Amino acid sequence: MEYRALNPYEFEAWLDHVTHVFSAGRQYFSNHWYNDPWKDFEGIRVAVDNGQIVSTVRVFIRKMYFHGEQITVGGIGEVSTRTEYRKKGIATQLLLDSIEFMKSRNIAISMLHGSQRIYSIEGWEKVDRYIAKNTIIGKEQQEWNIRPINFEDTNEVKQIADLHHHYSRRFNGIFVRDEMDYWTNWVKTESSNMWIAERNGNIDGYVSANRHNGHLNIKEFAASDSVFQDGTENLFFETMISDIITKLDEEKLDIDYPAPIGAGFNAPVVEKYGSTMYRVIQPTAFKDKMQQELSDELPNLLHSQSASNAKDIKSHHIFWTTDGF
Repeated sequence: MEYRALNPYEFEAWLDHVTHVFSAGRQYFSNHWYNDPWKDFEGIRVAVDNGQIVSTVRVFIRKMYFHGEQITVGGIGEVSTRTEYRKKGIATQLLLDSIEFMKSRNIAISMLHGSQRIYSIEGWEKVDRYIAKNTIIGKEQQEWNIRPINFEDTNEVKQIADLHHHYSRRFNGIFVRDEMDYWTNWVKTESSNMWIAERNGNIDGYVSANRHNGHLNIKEFAASDSVFQDGTENLFFETMISDIITKLDEEKLDIDYPAPIGAGFNAPVVEKYGSTMYRVIQPTAFKDKMQQELSDELPNLLHSQSASNAKDIKSHHIFWTTDGF
């Protein structure tokens, strides 16, 4: 068995492999490659037996917000082994191989979505995520022009990119989006149902929402500094959602959204919504302040926030599903 990085000429064979193992279509994996401005063949780790790819792990190279700073992160995705090669330790060996790859790139922390024992054995820790559930009645309002985003308008995309940065850095775990290509390719594909709230030529916030079976699922949200600092984030969030509901020709909808936003912990129902797992790869890659904080347990660090951003929120750990892989 050979463990190594994928060769570029093997990419179509790799697509064949992940499409065979997973239920998602080939286009899904193709999009996640071609729409990724940080893609790297070295980040696709493969196990090859007699010239055939039998297992793979992909490391998505990103940065994420952590206590107001940006740190490098390696997202573990597309972990897949052909049925006849399972329970032979191949996936474990590939995870160890991916850790060495991340160390070679001086990546600070690794994250993944899942809870399987294979990850906890190799050092990834669970950090809970919370979802709020509420019912909002549709109501048209006049203060903002709430409409779908135009991803073809460069100025508009730059405005929401700026909103994303200033709002999302107040939380922990959200991916940094500092490449415009990521917005116009990845975000446009993965979060096409995005609405903006515009007033006097300025965008004060946006929300990405998917309607499904009488529910409105909020994938992500951002509000301007003035809205956030004035303590009216909750009102602004509900105003946007209420107006969107009317535009969807509904009287009311049940909504699900990440609990740390919009005073979600005061919602009628708050539930744990799975978990994200993290593993510190390079403690020395953190700045001095962060090295001291790492003496605390990692889940506590991800739920907490610096005093200037805390705002009495019960958890500051969020991951926008737009960035999922």
